[in-house]
Parts: sequence; structure tokens; C-alpha cells
Amino acid sequence: MVSTEDVHTITRSVCTMMLDADIQPAETFDLSHRDDQITGCVQISGTWSGVVMLRTTNAFVSRAACKMLALEEQELELGDRQDTIAELTNMIGGNIKSLVPGPSFLSLPSVTIGKEFNIRVYGTVSETEVPVHCFGEQLCIQVYRALKQDAGNSAG
Repeated sequence: MVSTEDVHTITRSVCTMMLDADIQPAETFDLSHRDDQITGCVQISGTWSGVVMLRTTNAFVSRAACKMLALEEQELELGDRQDTIAELTNMIGGNIKSLVPGPSFLSLPSVTIGKEFNIRVYGTVSETEVPVHCFGEQLCIQVYRALKQDAGNSAG
């Protein structure tokens, strides 16, 4: 199992290293009132299979992109924001992958932008959800574990 403490530690490490920013724990996560939502997602497949999602706001991603790309906010383009959330998700997901039984592989990240969407990862169960604040914005790291971890190992 990927623990809340593990995810929190990984997220803090990535934010400190890449953004020179600290995170603060949050009690809840709710972006339903925000129009500027952005979600990064990577899948882990292998001995342990699942999904890691990073959900946040465009405002957070803009600040992060400025730090990571050494640009001013007015210089940012949509692709810069997408690349930033993809890279942060990839780094957090890769560190989580190192905690689960292997061998396993990390997918390329995907990014979804907008308000009116609902993500469902079929065949999984939510294992860990860690809401935090960084740059005064909400982030939530969610880990979903595949229900059938031994599907590739069964005789058929």
C-alpha cells in the first residue's frame, strides 16, 4: 500500500527540489468552484498496477511553470503549463512507482484542462488521497490501485 505519509513526503520533495516551494497539509480538496482546473495522470503497470493523478489549478501550474522554466507569467503559453503539470505528475508518479512491488513501468503523462469533466479509472480502487496547499493553491495527489494485481500472472 502507498501510504499518505509516503505521498506527502514525495510531493514535498518534488515541490522543494523543482519549485523551491514548501507544501502545507490541507484538510479537504474541492475545486468545484474553480474554472481553472488541470489534472495530470500517469499509469503504473507491472507487478503492481495503478494510476497517479495530480489535480490542481491553472494558477498553481502557472507559478510552477515560471519557476521550472525561468519565465515570466506573461511569457507562458498553454504548452508550457501542460508540460509543467505533466513533468510534476511524472516525477511524483515515478517516485511512487519506486515504492511499489516491481518490476513495473510508468506511462507517459496525460493532461486534462477544464471544469466540466469527471475522471473514472475503471478496475481500480482509491488507495491514497493527499490534499495539500502550495503557492496558496490547492493540489491533490490521488493514487488508485488496480483491483486485480495478479491478472498477468494467472494461468490461462
